[in-house]
Amino acid sequence: MITKYIPLCLILLLVTTQVNAQANQLSSSPYSLYGLGLSNETTTGKINGLGGMGIAMPSNTFINNSNPASFGSMLPNSFFFDFGFKGQTNTLKEGGSTNTNLVGNFSNIALAFPVTKKSGFGVTLIPLTNVGYSISGIESNIEGSITDIFITDIDGEGGINDLKLNYGYALTSKLRLGVTASALFGQITETETDYLPDNTFVIEDINSYSGFRFGAGFQYDVFKNTSIGGTVNFPTYLNGSKSSTITLYTTDSTADLTENTDSNIDDFKLPLELAFGFQTTFKNYFTLNADYKKSYWSDTNQTDGLGEYVDQDAFGIGLQYAAEKKVSKFFNNLEYRVGYSYNNGNLEVNHQRVQNSALNLGIGIPLNNGTSSMINLGYSYGNKGLVTNGLIKENYHLLSLNLSLEGIWFQKRKID
Repeated sequence: MITKYIPLCLILLLVTTQVNAQANQLSSSPYSLYGLGLSNETTTGKINGLGGMGIAMPSNTFINNSNPASFGSMLPNSFFFDFGFKGQTNTLKEGGSTNTNLVGNFSNIALAFPVTKKSGFGVTLIPLTNVGYSISGIESNIEGSITDIFITDIDGEGGINDLKLNYGYALTSKLRLGVTASALFGQITETETDYLPDNTFVIEDINSYSGFRFGAGFQYDVFKNTSIGGTVNFPTYLNGSKSSTITLYTTDSTADLTENTDSNIDDFKLPLELAFGFQTTFKNYFTLNADYKKSYWSDTNQTDGLGEYVDQDAFGIGLQYAAEKKVSKFFNNLEYRVGYSYNNGNLEVNHQRVQNSALNLGIGIPLNNGTSSMINLGYSYGNKGLVTNGLIKENYHLLSLNLSLEGIWFQKRKID
């Protein structure tokens, strides 16, 4: 079983890495203009329908990328694989005008397996941030003229990828500890097109970032059906470089000029992040999750041209109903989920925070093959910003699909 799955998964990881590095436009939000873009709002497995974090959830039936300690709960013969997609529609409101767009792409690929009876290891490739925006029709005066103007269009795409390694160990039957290491890399491309009366300038800036980040986590089973958990992601720097191409298009095509330059840019600082979670099961079939995360952006002492970075608070709560499984009754085998997530934003524009809140719904469809394999569908309806103080109100519908598969290693066949 090892020789069957591991080469395939490694190939998929490499292919998806290449796809994400070249075409990582998983956003169509104007708020992805600042910093490294918008933080990714989807993750692995069933968590997308439960508020988005799952700090106290174990990884005994699926891959929980939110806490490395969860990998200490993996069953000895299990091998997990998770492949995700997402699609999103955004409706933007500014003053009396509205605009709607649609984007979609891969959202993650992950695999995990036990190392010993008490420990497990996992690797996940997932976007850390997403960039995708388009601003058109900006009018500016030509330098030295009061009446002559030119029009500018600006487009941006890309983002930062997170290749994360997780290791968890069950120190006791109740306490699990974990460590995580991430390789962060990606490009953000901004293309500015200036339309002048007699010619056109196209300025393309490709900002490349790379670096490493480390973290740790714990999970503790307070009672048989109740667990708590916590994680820490340490602050780090992403090294940055810029490649610029300036092209002049004139009415005489033979006079077109192109200039290329390379330069260093300021490193981007990622903050200290602390998160805490709670999970409890009651009435046998209901599971409640609650999570909180604090990101200390103000300690990075960096600014953005659109606003100031401020400390961010994020909350998530989710409820799952999973009845006793019955082979003959399809709907009894389904898992039903509902959640709510909120964060008060890490950027303040015109003394107004760019907040984000979302209602989450989810359903799990077992594949009924004697394992925990499941198709996880998630839907979120949310909004960002306000139509005030120069901000834009953004409403979005997000649909996620995760194919969460479990294989069994070294299981002896039974012969009747």
